[in-house]
Amino acid sequence: MKKKDISRPMVLGLIVFFALMVIEIVEYFVGIKVLRGNLIYMAVLAIPGSWLIVQYFMHIHDLWNRDE
Repeated sequence: MKKKDISRPMVLGLIVFFALMVIEIVEYFVGIKVLRGNLIYMAVLAIPGSWLIVQYFMHIHDLWNRDE
């Protein structure tokens, strides 16, 4: 493999990792600052984090594109 072939997925993985870190930090502060009614905020914040994990770390798209 060429170095250029490896660097692009590495950069994407780092971007996804930092995006997950930001989402988790926001979830933490919402969890400790909002004392009542924080379920909807936590659920809304969990959706993009879950999608990033499923899409980029679990490679769920390979299940539908298996023949390519």
